This record gives sequence, C-alpha cells and structure tokens, in this order.
Amino acid sequence: MSAAAEGDGQVTGPVTYELTLSHAEAQTGVTRVLPRNGKRLQVNVPSGTQSGQTVLLRNALKITDDIEGDILIRVRIEARQGQAGVQVVSDATFEAEVLKSPLPVLVDFWAPWCGPCRALALVTERLAGEYAGRVVFCKLNVDENPLASRKYQVMSIPTVLLFNQGRIADMSVGAVSERDLKSRIETLLDRL
Repeated sequence: MSAAAEGDGQVTGPVTYELTLSHAEAQTGVTRVLPRNGKRLQVNVPSGTQSGQTVLLRNALKITDDIEGDILIRVRIEARQGQAGVQVVSDATFEAEVLKSPLPVLVDFWAPWCGPCRALALVTERLAGEYAGRVVFCKLNVDENPLASRKYQVMSIPTVLLFNQGRIADMSVGAVSERDLKSRIETLLDRL
C-alpha cells in the first residue's frame, strides 16, 4: 500500500492510500495490513471490488494519529494474466496465478522500502511488455505476504524466481541486469 497523501501531524480531511490488487484478489476479496505511525490497521477489501473503488476506514485516524478522520483506500486492479504488465500476487493468489499458470511465470519478491527492488521493477516492467503472451510477470510484496517468501526461502530481496509448470526453473538474488534477466528467460523458453 502506498500513501497518496500523508499527514504531517496536522491532518485536514481524510488520508488516502492506494492499494494495488491482482484481478483474482479483487474477485475473491483480500485482507491487508496498513502500517501507519507505528500502528497496524486491518483493511478488508470485499469480493467483487472494481478498479477505482474506495474502501472507507471510518475514523481510523483516531487509532493511528489520535485525531478524528477517515482513511480512504483507493483500489487499483492490475492487468489479468496473459496481458502485458506486471501483476500483483499475494499469498492468497500465489497458487492460482503462479503455480497453476499454463505459461512460465517470473515472480519478483520485493518490498517498497528496498531501493534495488525499485530498480529491478523498471526492468521487469519493460520485459513484461516484450514477453507478453509468453511469460507472465508478477510481483509479491514480502512484507505483506510472508507465507510464499518462507515457502521459497526468500532471505534477501530482490529475489526473482522463474516458475514453469509450478516448479522453480531458475532463481536470481539481488538487482540483476536486464541482459541477465533476459538470458535467464530465454534459456527457460528454449527448454520448453
């Protein structure tokens, strides 16, 4: 979750955050944790939520900032599998969107506070367009989704795992170059 507007101690009106969901998460509903001022709020996004809708946390600033006010969560839905772009996956959608994908899947394990993760995100976004229809590109926030991170023993970020038919086909740790990532993808595609 990223803040679209942050308070500086003098909040006037509601505080707005943006939450990006995968298509599957929007269909089934999802629960996320919003950290703010050292406190954690549970955000329940109901099933069937559409891109552009807002989830209202009425008077939530009383809990996080000790002042009256609402927190608004603006929902954005990522592209569906097979479309160009990097889609967001979670612990809840990992099996359906990664392990059961008919196409090879690249998963970028990242966190918003990680500088090298942001650099790698630019690379994966470019490659997602180039390999659209042949490879699915996903990202998983390790802070919000610890189960998949633990299962695949992701100890450092960014970590990129390439999956084929539900199994790990390749792995890289750290901010790899676009050339290196393309080489890994091409090697995987050549084996198919």
